[in-house]
Amino acid sequence: MLLLNHLQKKDQSLLSALNNDAPFQFLPGFTQLYHEYMKENIYITYSENFKAYMPLRFFSSRFFKLAQILHAPIKNNIELNPEEQIEFFNELISYLTQNNSCERLVQPHPYGILGSVPANSRFCEFGTYIIDLQAQTIEEIFQKFHPKYQKAIHHSEKNGAVVRFGIEVLDDFYLCYSDTMKRIGMSSEELQFFKSYYNYLGSDNVTAGVVYDNDNPIGGIFMVHSNYAALCTHAGSRGDSKLYGSMKYLHSKMIERMKESGVNKYDLVGVRIGNNDPTLEGVFRFKRGFGGELKKGFLWKTDIHPLKAKMYDLLIKIKHPNNKFKDIIDQVTN
Repeated sequence: MLLLNHLQKKDQSLLSALNNDAPFQFLPGFTQLYHEYMKENIYITYSENFKAYMPLRFFSSRFFKLAQILHAPIKNNIELNPEEQIEFFNELISYLTQNNSCERLVQPHPYGILGSVPANSRFCEFGTYIIDLQAQTIEEIFQKFHPKYQKAIHHSEKNGAVVRFGIEVLDDFYLCYSDTMKRIGMSSEELQFFKSYYNYLGSDNVTAGVVYDNDNPIGGIFMVHSNYAALCTHAGSRGDSKLYGSMKYLHSKMIERMKESGVNKYDLVGVRIGNNDPTLEGVFRFKRGFGGELKKGFLWKTDIHPLKAKMYDLLIKIKHPNNKFKDIIDQVTN
């Protein structure tokens, strides 16, 4: 196995196979974004056995080295099947162990659903709803929306909803997003975070969209995309409005825009399988209503060096006894 980096000239030959037909996490601009803005490193792992690639984020917490899988491994821009993925993961874990590259592989980001789980890993089932944009017409896509969604979209359109796209609406998107995060008691990314995506990936791979009621921004979504797929990574709404279907209308217009841009899939990013949380069930129903196919998989994490990992966890517990942070795997399995 090799660790390749878009910022290294010696790796350019092997990485030349990765273009805009690959998921955006494989693109040079994404590596540069993390290196210069996040101060972290993205490497593209390459299995010579499978001729397959996978993006891996490396970061640290004081003396403790961590890594995170950002997308399932691909070959010729197609995900490896579950049997191939498990072999790829075992090869990766062996490499990381032998080279002392990190102490732990943490949970993948929710947009990084994986097809298999290696032995001795903690995991949970996870899924996402995906709309195939190129195999059907806009009319066929719309007909798969839940009837209530169709009615809500017609209502918004009839009552003057206006949708705008691009970096010009980024401030308005952020207003909707940050208001939502405050409302639900969660921290939000800074505005510069979203500006940096535009700076490093450009308008060809990033699109902010906002829906307005009489020039008042009432909902926004932030999409990162390549020809492979468009992912709704952040969203939010704000204020009272007569346009009760505004977010559904915004998604419908974004779906049209992504299809026209040649994007193959529209990914609503992340639903928990079999959860009992009413709030999360509402998210599940909202995403299901757009008529996409449910892709099921797993999120998993594993200790590369178990003893060091246990020592780290103990130190964190001593230093922060009331630390209640849990990742999705902990929330589901504990």
